[in-house]
Parts: sequence; C-alpha cells; structure tokens
Amino acid sequence: MRGGLLFFFLLAFLNSFSQDNTALKKAIDNENNSSKKIELLIQQADKNKNSDPLLSFHSAKEAAKLIGNTNRIELARAEFYMALYYNKSEKVDSVLYFTRKNISYLNSQQDQSVLLVNFNNLEGGYYMHLNKQRDALERFYASLKIADASGDALSRIKALGNIGWAYMELNQFDTAIAHFKRTIAIMQSSNLNLFAAVYNNVASCFGDLKKYDSAKKYVLTGIDIARKNNDLIAEANGLNILGSVYEANHQYKEELEVLMKAESIREKLGDPFFIVSDMATIAGLYSKTGQYQKGIDIGKKALDIARKNNIAIKYPLIYLSLINNYEGIGDYRSAAEVYKQLNAAKDSMYADASPQALAEMQTKYETEKKERMIEEQQNRLAKNKIVIAAVIALVVLGSLLAYTQYRRYQWKQEARIRTAVLKQQEEATKAVIEAEEGERQRIAKDLHDGVGQMISAAKMNLSAYESNVYFKNEDEKQNFEKIIALVDESCREVRTVSHNMMPNALLKNNLSSAIQEFIDKLDHKKLKVHLYTQGLEERLDSSVETVLYRVVQECVNNVIKHANANTLDISIVRDNDAITGTIEDNGKGFDPVESEKSDGIGLKNIRTRIEYLKGTVDFDSSPGKGTLVALHVPL
Repeated sequence: MRGGLLFFFLLAFLNSFSQDNTALKKAIDNENNSSKKIELLIQQADKNKNSDPLLSFHSAKEAAKLIGNTNRIELARAEFYMALYYNKSEKVDSVLYFTRKNISYLNSQQDQSVLLVNFNNLEGGYYMHLNKQRDALERFYASLKIADASGDALSRIKALGNIGWAYMELNQFDTAIAHFKRTIAIMQSSNLNLFAAVYNNVASCFGDLKKYDSAKKYVLTGIDIARKNNDLIAEANGLNILGSVYEANHQYKEELEVLMKAESIREKLGDPFFIVSDMATIAGLYSKTGQYQKGIDIGKKALDIARKNNIAIKYPLIYLSLINNYEGIGDYRSAAEVYKQLNAAKDSMYADASPQALAEMQTKYETEKKERMIEEQQNRLAKNKIVIAAVIALVVLGSLLAYTQYRRYQWKQEARIRTAVLKQQEEATKAVIEAEEGERQRIAKDLHDGVGQMISAAKMNLSAYESNVYFKNEDEKQNFEKIIALVDESCREVRTVSHNMMPNALLKNNLSSAIQEFIDKLDHKKLKVHLYTQGLEERLDSSVETVLYRVVQECVNNVIKHANANTLDISIVRDNDAITGTIEDNGKGFDPVESEKSDGIGLKNIRTRIEYLKGTVDFDSSPGKGTLVALHVPL
C-alpha cells in the first residue's frame, strides 16, 4: 500500500484561514514598514507551502533578505520555509544545512519550542529520504520530548504523526496505526482536525494489512479534508492510496482514473519524491494488466530518477514493480537480478532499525518522561539549597576578588600586545592588496596603451596594405583577410584582459554596475548568471568596492574553470550594518577541507581579502552538490 509521503512538512503550520494570494501580494507591495512586510511575506510563505511551494520559497527568501542579521528568530522562521522547499525539491544537503544551523541555535533559546520541533521534524524527514529510519526516529522522539514539555498540541501532533510514519515505512503497521490514532485523538480534542495526511497514512497501513474497507473509509476522509484546505500534496497522496484500494479489488479502471487525477497534481507540484512513487505504482498496474514492457520502461525511468535524487526509501517499491513485469514477459534472469537488489535494499533498511532497537528507543522516551517528573520534584528540593549555595558563593567570590583584579591587569597588557600584532598584520595585508591592485593597474595600462595600441596600428597598416596589393587568386585574399581578423581578435582580447584587470566601470560607477559589466562579457550560452543587488546605489569605500569586486571575479572564474556548472546565482545586499553576499552554482562541487590543504591559492586569496575587511566567508560544498560561497562584511 502506498503512503508515508513526507508527513512532517504537511503539518508545518495551519494554512486554512489566510487571505487569498492576490490580496496578500497587494498588501506586501503596498507595505512600507519593514517589520510588517516581513510578517506578511512569512504569512505568504506559510499559506503556499503546499499549494505553490516555489512561491512560498521566494516569499521566505525575500523575508530573509529583509531580516538580515537584525532578528535571529525571525530569520529562522523564514529559513524554515526555504528548507521546506529544498526538501520538496530533493536538495537534501541544503535541508541539512538549514536544520543543523537552526537546531543548534534554537536549543539555546527559550520559548521557541514550536520552531525547534519543526526543524527537528524536517531533519527527521531528511533521514527518512535516505532510508535511515533509526536516525529519523531519534529526531522525531526529540520533537515529542520538546512537545510534551511545552504542552503544545500542534507540536505533539507533528511529532506523533512522524513517529507513526517511520514505523509505517518499516512495515510495523500495527505500531504505526496506534501512533496515528493517538494523533487523531489529539487533533479532535484540540479542534485541529485539519490534517489530511494523518488519515491518509492510517489508510495506507490498513491497506497493507489487507483491511480495505477501513483503508477506504480513512482515505476518503483524508481526501475531503485535503480539498477543503487546498492541500494538493495530501490530496494527491490520498488519491494514490485510494487507487491501491481499487487495485486490491481488481478495479483497474477506477484505479487508473484516480491515478491520472493524482498525476496531474504531481506534475503541478514537481516533486521527484512523489513522481517516483506514482511511476512505481503505475508500473505495478501495468504488470497486472499485461502491459509488461510499458511497466519495465516506466519502472527503469523511476529508478533512474530515484537514484539521481537519492530517494533510497522508494527503491523496494520500484524493484518489486520491475520484478513483476520481468516475470510477466518470462525474463527470469533480469527478475533474479532485481530480486538481489531488492533484498540488498531491505537489508540496508533494517540493518540500523531492528525492532529491538526501535523498542529500546521508545522505552528510552518513556523512561526519560518519568525521569523528568522525578527531576521536577528534585528541583523543588534544590531551590531550598540555592540560598545556602549563594552564601558560599559570595564568600568564595570575595576571596577571589583580589586575585581577579591582578589577572585583569595581566589580561589588559596581553590585549594591548595582541592589538598591536593584529594591527601590524592588517597593515601588512593592506599593503599586499594595494600593491597587487597597483600592479594590476600598471599591467592593464601597459597592455591597453602599449600592446593594444601596437596591435591596433598593425591592423590599420595591414588594412591600408590590402588596398594597394594585388592578389593572384581568391585564396590569397582570404588568407590575408584571416590575418587581419586574427590581429583584430588579438586586439579585442588585449582590451578584455586590460578591462578585467582594471575595470573602468568600477572607476566610473558603483560596485553593482561593475559586476554587471563583468558578467555581461561572459558566454551566457554556457553559463547563465543571475545577479541580484540591493542597497549599492551609493558608493562604498574604494578599498571595499575593489576587494568585493575581486572576490566576485575570483569566484566566477573558479566556476568557469572548475565547476562545470550551467547556472550561477549572485546576490549582494547592503543594509545599515553590513554587506552580505552569496555566490551559488550547480556545478560538480569540491571538498573545501581538502582544497584548503592543497597548494591552490584561490580560496586563500578570497579568505585573505575578506578578512582584510574584518569580514567572514564560508564555503559550503561537497563533490557533486554544487558550491555556495557566503560572505559577510561589516560596515
């Protein structure tokens, strides 16, 4: 039975009561107050997270740019919706980057339990995609622990539903149903009975237990709730499960009708996870209707998409559909090969998630819950000891006060020495950068005024000579014209190199224009570059503009030379306090740690230049996953 389709993000927030997109967009466009505009953008991201994920992502990204570093909690809210979109787009590394970054921060904050639960659930979903159910359950149980402590009903719904999803993917259907029914009970008692995915997953479990009447009852409820709340993902999932019920009753015509409805929704959403699941289901249907070659073709295509997007959790379903179709045409050799892959996938799935290990995890949760109750009682006793401890602390503090004063004097002396050393290092770095820039300008002028002028003169002489010479035949004339064309190309190349070394746009205009002029000279057939700038209309300090221009130039050249990318996104935003920038490509990526150890100076040059401006730069990349360069320069 099909199911288990990313329950965690379907429960992110309620989306049934916000205004329509047109009115919301108009309100955003007309809002001049930054704080109110951020709130409206986050509302738009929340409203469209299931019906229009791309719009949700762009709304969250715009909010994040407006927030900058002014409000870390608000930034986490925006980044949650960005991570949600990356998860639906199967960009799992970006999901892990956002979840780990924000979980680490939110664990240190008070009164952020709901947001922390969301990120824990999101990371758990990341592990589910990789078929690591044990790791996923650790995150989901962590969410349940937080939800129990806060008493927030919505957070408990998310955590329990996700735990049920993990057990469902491990084929422990009775355990999964128990968790889902607990979830439904909380939903009904809290007047939050709005989440179609819970009913869909209960139906999926009943289907796998061959209790098709119960499955149909729950899935029809799920589809009805999904349509009322414009939850396209849950609606498509429900239709898919309903198709399984029809299939079990050999109602293949009815099954095909609901699968086609689901497929049209999947195409609108464009999520590889769901597309693979539907393709595997359709391949299985072809095996039952005798269209074996069609089943094999679509099954192979589904397997290719699953491997490219690392959707290991769907391998068993795809393998099973291929086996049925191979056996249908009598190709038992191919069926046997796929059986081996199916068994290997199942062994991998259960190796780290045995029933004993999962039972131990649930026992651990129950034990920790009792321990918290005991801890609360102990805390009340501990309060009585705080006064005594405070008195002792004051006595110790008084005895250490004199020693502390002495140490402070020593620290001040050490700080003065460190400051002097840092100042010398800054001056040395500045001198190196200025010398390098001066040498660039000197070479650029020599090329432009010397070599360039000479080549131009040579071209003029050759052109004049052409009018005075008699060519014996057309070949001689064409060869002479090729020589003139080669000289002309050399002249343009010298001019291009000269301008790259000393960009006139940076001398005449602002940083944004200089970078745009540099990008315009690239071959856009091979590399599509998207540039976004904000707040750069006013000129910056010349050294800041020069350093940032060179950093962008170095990064772009690295992408052209090494990344094999076809898309590059550059964003540079200036606010009151700092300049932030990102340079992201979809190339082959690299290992930043190994690159730092190598003899290459590209990354070291970038880091040195940014550190000269007292900024920071981070390189987020891994082989095969593209590269993100993030920089921050205080003003």
